[in-house]
Amino acid sequence: MHRYVAAIAVPAVLVGVLTGCGADSAPQAGGASPSVNANSVHARCQAQEWPQPMPDVEGRTFEPLGKDLMCFDNIEAVAPDGRDVMSDPASGLGAWTVKSSTPGPGTRVRITTPITLELEKARGE
Repeated sequence: MHRYVAAIAVPAVLVGVLTGCGADSAPQAGGASPSVNANSVHARCQAQEWPQPMPDVEGRTFEPLGKDLMCFDNIEAVAPDGRDVMSDPASGLGAWTVKSSTPGPGTRVRITTPITLELEKARGE
Protein backbone atom coordinates (compact mmCIF):
# COMPACT_ATOMS: atom_id res chain seq x y z
CA MET A 1 0.00 0.00 0.00
CA HIS A 2 2.81 2.43 0.77
CA ARG A 3 4.33 1.82 -2.64
CA TYR A 4 1.04 2.77 -4.34
CA VAL A 5 0.79 6.03 -2.40
CA ALA A 6 4.41 6.94 -3.20
CA ALA A 7 3.88 6.16 -6.89
CA ILE A 8 1.03 8.67 -6.99
CA ALA A 9 2.45 11.29 -4.62
CA VAL A 10 5.87 11.68 -6.27
CA PRO A 11 4.54 12.39 -9.80
CA ALA A 12 1.92 14.77 -8.34
CA VAL A 13 4.62 16.73 -6.50
CA LEU A 14 6.83 16.75 -9.61
CA VAL A 15 3.98 18.09 -11.76
CA GLY A 16 3.35 20.83 -9.17
CA VAL A 17 7.02 21.82 -9.16
CA LEU A 18 7.31 21.81 -12.94
CA THR A 19 4.10 23.77 -13.40
CA GLY A 20 5.16 26.49 -10.97
CA CYS A 21 8.81 26.60 -11.99
CA GLY A 22 9.56 29.92 -13.59
CA ALA A 23 5.92 30.88 -14.07
CA ASP A 24 5.43 34.44 -15.24
CA SER A 25 2.91 36.25 -13.05
CA ALA A 26 2.41 39.12 -15.50
CA PRO A 27 -0.95 39.24 -17.27
CA GLN A 28 -1.07 37.83 -20.79
CA ALA A 29 -2.08 39.74 -23.89
CA GLY A 30 -5.60 41.12 -23.60
CA GLY A 31 -5.27 41.52 -19.82
CA ALA A 32 -6.29 37.94 -19.07
CA SER A 33 -4.69 36.38 -16.04
CA PRO A 34 -2.25 33.57 -16.75
CA SER A 35 -3.56 30.05 -16.48
CA VAL A 36 -1.66 27.08 -15.14
CA ASN A 37 -1.72 25.46 -18.60
CA ALA A 38 -0.45 28.56 -20.39
CA ASN A 39 2.43 28.88 -17.95
CA SER A 40 3.34 25.22 -17.73
CA VAL A 41 6.88 24.26 -18.63
CA HIS A 42 5.56 22.31 -21.62
CA ALA A 43 3.56 25.29 -22.95
CA ARG A 44 6.46 27.69 -22.52
CA CYS A 45 8.84 25.28 -24.24
CA GLN A 46 6.41 24.76 -27.13
CA ALA A 47 6.04 28.54 -27.54
CA GLN A 48 9.78 29.03 -28.11
CA GLU A 49 11.30 29.14 -31.60
CA TRP A 50 12.87 25.82 -32.58
CA PRO A 51 15.42 24.60 -33.49
CA GLN A 52 17.71 26.18 -30.89
CA PRO A 53 21.42 25.73 -30.17
CA MET A 54 22.15 22.78 -27.88
CA PRO A 55 23.17 24.30 -24.54
CA ASP A 56 26.73 23.76 -23.33
CA VAL A 57 26.19 21.57 -20.26
CA GLU A 58 29.59 19.87 -20.40
CA GLY A 59 31.43 20.00 -17.07
CA ARG A 60 28.27 21.01 -15.21
CA THR A 61 26.18 19.12 -12.66
CA PHE A 62 23.59 16.93 -14.39
CA GLU A 63 20.19 18.55 -13.80
CA PRO A 64 17.58 17.09 -16.18
CA LEU A 65 14.92 19.50 -14.89
CA GLY A 66 17.24 22.51 -14.80
CA LYS A 67 16.67 25.47 -17.11
CA ASP A 68 19.10 24.22 -19.78
CA LEU A 69 17.51 20.79 -20.31
CA MET A 70 13.88 21.09 -19.16
CA CYS A 71 12.47 21.59 -22.68
CA PHE A 72 13.97 18.42 -24.12
CA ASP A 73 11.86 15.29 -23.94
CA ASN A 74 14.29 12.73 -25.31
CA ILE A 75 17.33 12.72 -23.00
CA GLU A 76 19.44 9.67 -22.31
CA ALA A 77 21.98 10.18 -19.53
CA VAL A 78 24.56 7.41 -19.62
CA ALA A 79 26.68 6.51 -16.58
CA PRO A 80 30.19 5.08 -17.10
CA ASP A 81 28.77 1.56 -16.60
CA GLY A 82 26.31 2.10 -19.47
CA ARG A 83 23.07 2.44 -17.50
CA ASP A 84 20.63 5.26 -18.18
CA VAL A 85 20.64 7.44 -15.06
CA MET A 86 17.25 8.92 -16.05
CA SER A 87 15.66 5.47 -15.67
CA ASP A 88 17.40 4.67 -12.38
CA PRO A 89 16.22 6.91 -9.52
CA ALA A 90 18.57 5.15 -7.10
CA SER A 91 21.57 6.51 -9.01
CA GLY A 92 21.19 9.97 -7.46
CA LEU A 93 20.68 12.57 -10.19
CA GLY A 94 22.82 15.23 -8.49
CA ALA A 95 25.76 12.84 -8.16
CA TRP A 96 26.78 13.26 -11.81
CA THR A 97 28.65 15.72 -14.00
CA VAL A 98 28.10 15.94 -17.75
CA LYS A 99 31.26 14.75 -19.50
CA SER A 100 29.99 15.25 -23.07
CA SER A 101 26.82 15.66 -25.09
CA THR A 102 25.60 14.41 -28.44
CA PRO A 103 24.69 16.53 -30.30
CA GLY A 104 27.45 18.85 -29.17
CA PRO A 105 27.05 22.37 -27.79
CA GLY A 106 25.78 24.85 -30.36
CA THR A 107 24.23 22.24 -32.68
CA ARG A 108 20.69 23.27 -33.60
CA VAL A 109 18.20 20.90 -31.94
CA ARG A 110 14.45 20.53 -31.51
CA ILE A 111 12.46 19.57 -28.41
CA THR A 112 12.26 16.00 -29.72
CA THR A 113 15.89 15.65 -30.83
CA PRO A 114 17.48 12.61 -29.13
CA ILE A 115 20.12 13.91 -26.73
CA THR A 116 22.72 11.65 -25.17
CA LEU A 117 24.72 12.89 -22.20
CA GLU A 118 27.79 10.94 -21.12
CA LEU A 119 28.11 11.34 -17.36
CA GLU A 120 30.87 10.91 -14.83
CA LYS A 121 30.72 10.85 -11.04
CA ALA A 122 30.72 14.36 -9.60
CA ARG A 123 33.87 15.28 -7.70
CA GLY A 124 33.56 14.47 -4.04
CA GLU A 125 31.01 11.67 -4.64
